[in-house]
Amino acid sequence: MIRFLLAAVSVTAVLTFNSCNNQKKEPKDYIDVSSYLKGQLKYIDSVPFAFLKVVVKEDSIFTDSQFISKEQVRAIIQPFLVKELEKKNFEKNFKETSFADATIETVTITYETEDDQLPVSRVDIYVNPEKEMISQLYLIRHETKADSVITQQLLWKHNKSFVLITARAKKNEPENIVTEKVIWDDRADN
Repeated sequence: MIRFLLAAVSVTAVLTFNSCNNQKKEPKDYIDVSSYLKGQLKYIDSVPFAFLKVVVKEDSIFTDSQFISKEQVRAIIQPFLVKELEKKNFEKNFKETSFADATIETVTITYETEDDQLPVSRVDIYVNPEKEMISQLYLIRHETKADSVITQQLLWKHNKSFVLITARAKKNEPENIVTEKVIWDDRADN
């Protein structure tokens, strides 16, 4: 009888342990950031707007503005279209948190990575819950070059504009910060 109870307890323990290990992970359902940015670039290709680029340098009192082409817009955004933001890589390398912010009437979804080797370290997506669409996208990108460290912050306003802040730090030199704003639709949101 004792052998039977010992065997039953052993089998139950093994089955319980195996069932815990065999539980399927819930699939991640992250927003596809790469597809969103590519979709916004396709949108830009389809609209008849002019693209105004405004550049402000931190150490200057002057603002430079000029109209740029769609190709120049693509060139500015290209460093953010990295393979790490492709859906399968993104879900593997980033962790998601979210919260509803009643003051700005959005849901903020934040994706962060702990891998400091990835060029993009953080993505914030602002979703309008009433319209069920992305209103803004914020990304932080880092790049180390031989003589400097570059940090870029991109704030993309859906179908409207984006702001790119680039901070370049060189050894024994003050940090150089340039803000570029590209606007193609300055109409008020409805």
